[in-house]
Amino acid sequence: MGLVQQRTGFKITFTVLFLVILGSYFLPATIESFRIETLEQSIKQLLTGSNRELGEGPAVEFAEEGSVTVNGVTYADPRLVSIADSFFNESGDLVAASQAAVFLVASEMPDWIPTFLLEQPQLTLGVWLVASLWLVLVVWSGMTWSFLLSLSAMFLASLPFWLGSIFFGRLDSPPNISAILAICGMGFLGITFALLTKVALFVLSAPVPVIAIAQELVREAVRQRISVAFIILLVILLPLIPLWIDEKEQLRYQLQSYLSRSISITYVLLACMTLILGCASVAFEIRDRQIWQVMTKPVSRWSYLVGKWLGLVAINAVGITTASLAIFISVEYMKTRPAMDAQDQLAVRTEVLTARSGITPVYPNIGPTRLRELVTQKIEDEAVLREEIETGRRTELEIQAELIGEMVKEFRLDQRKIAPGEGKVVRFEGLQRTRDKGGEAKLQYLFHCGASSTHEVHPLIFRFPKDGSWIDIQYVPTVGASLRIPSNLIDEDGVLEIELLNAGFDKASNQFYPAGWSVNWDFDKLEVLYEVSGFEGNFLRAMLVDWFKLSFLGVLAVATASFLSFPVACLFSFAIFIGGSIAPFLGVSLDQYSPTNILEEAISWVAYMVHVLLYRFGAVKPSQMLVEGRLISWSEVMLEFVWLMVIWAGISMFFGFIAFRKKELAIYSGQG
Repeated sequence: MGLVQQRTGFKITFTVLFLVILGSYFLPATIESFRIETLEQSIKQLLTGSNRELGEGPAVEFAEEGSVTVNGVTYADPRLVSIADSFFNESGDLVAASQAAVFLVASEMPDWIPTFLLEQPQLTLGVWLVASLWLVLVVWSGMTWSFLLSLSAMFLASLPFWLGSIFFGRLDSPPNISAILAICGMGFLGITFALLTKVALFVLSAPVPVIAIAQELVREAVRQRISVAFIILLVILLPLIPLWIDEKEQLRYQLQSYLSRSISITYVLLACMTLILGCASVAFEIRDRQIWQVMTKPVSRWSYLVGKWLGLVAINAVGITTASLAIFISVEYMKTRPAMDAQDQLAVRTEVLTARSGITPVYPNIGPTRLRELVTQKIEDEAVLREEIETGRRTELEIQAELIGEMVKEFRLDQRKIAPGEGKVVRFEGLQRTRDKGGEAKLQYLFHCGASSTHEVHPLIFRFPKDGSWIDIQYVPTVGASLRIPSNLIDEDGVLEIELLNAGFDKASNQFYPAGWSVNWDFDKLEVLYEVSGFEGNFLRAMLVDWFKLSFLGVLAVATASFLSFPVACLFSFAIFIGGSIAPFLGVSLDQYSPTNILEEAISWVAYMVHVLLYRFGAVKPSQMLVEGRLISWSEVMLEFVWLMVIWAGISMFFGFIAFRKKELAIYSGQG
């Protein structure tokens, strides 16, 4: 059978057969996708600019009935009536026409096509292309029988669930569909990993010493039990994660839980595999003298180390590509689960499966002239400071430097603090794109007040100077919340001004009253979020960042194992990995840490050095940013590439090569 599938005629026959089967499904799916997009654009165009305050027109029909009529055909979603107000601003303009159109066309989507394939024609065509390429690679890499056997195994494993569906009379919507998909997912991931491994071996088949060493490491990764164990864990765990998420939760939380768990598990498993495989491959070859067979050939030590690293880069590319396909498909499937309500469905699209950028207020700075005046006045008023200068215990420059730091810090804290009954205007810049698109932004806030008890609520008023409107809220200290900001509140220069009043409004007496405590917030806990791009591109960038991190761990493992034994190299590499992962947290902790003795000073110094040296490694957190729907820009991706793949990888490889070059790989003992 193996020889048969290697014949050209066999490959051509099955290629045509698979492509015809695939085309018979995706061609009508693509046609439907373009039809849905055209209808969605028509509804969006009709709703854009409409105003319900006029008493007639599509905005009124939408607000009162949750429907809209296009060319004599009515499209409706009754759930929209309960949240209709969230689509309008204070003036009655319908500012969220895009989101409204998505809801209204949902009833037009046929059941035989997954919803996510119909939402974007580009995605439909992309999935069609990727699936076609995948099947072509399966056939031409000689894995046709493996693929067909996997299909048979998946069918037999899921057969009990299908029989249960027939028994319960729900074949169109099996009660155990998640279990069926998990079983199929394991088979798909196993075949995909094997296929991509063959592709990697083919790419690394050039007759060049560096490439040959890289190819051998990929083969070694497939042979070694420890690396195979990590891959098997990945293949099994990823499809099972959706089964562990409670479907009774709000849909947005289900997706956030899945993204967080799946990406974190993928990253940790591949990181552990990379460090152990990299250290073992080099250290054991040196220990067991297998490296002699390589060094006796025209292979330099530099080529040996670089080849090992490239092999780890390749195997990580295979692993993260396989996992990315599984995660992306699972997310697209899970978002079709029933939402709690229309508000939950809207949050999925606007808060999770999106890419939003955040901007913090532009706070005024204290001028140098004013700062010098304050420092001089402080020294003149404090007799203790003057005495220290006169006695020579400290110089005037030292005292001035200390006072400048304290005053700048105090000034910045004062910018984020409002006394009871007082107000402060915060200014956000760079929102021109949001205004031009006619979309909306979201003000996200988290306040501290008094003892910051989560069992209390406190009043606050947001006032918008542009039109004089205001909103009074009751916030819970240390608990984040958000407020939708219509684009009409942003001026022509892309500036949004909001006045925060530390007061409340009593509707009974129709009077304002001051709050009981001062309110303050951290620098990054008051920001405006606005949509920049979609989830798909953001997910790709997130996976690239994780790949760069794994690649750096690969060069770290190879470099340390070139002059250390396997246990010590693993210990050192894992220490760097953990230190880099927690470096941003250490930076936050150091701001709150005040050492009181020599031991605590030493601990603080070590933590500071870890933070300074390894901060870049943990600065971008793809999992957290995807969960929060935050943009991972291409500039951040390139910055990660430069730091991890060029600077840090280059430095690690250089020091590893210096140590490896001086290492005696073979010493003649006079025996054997």
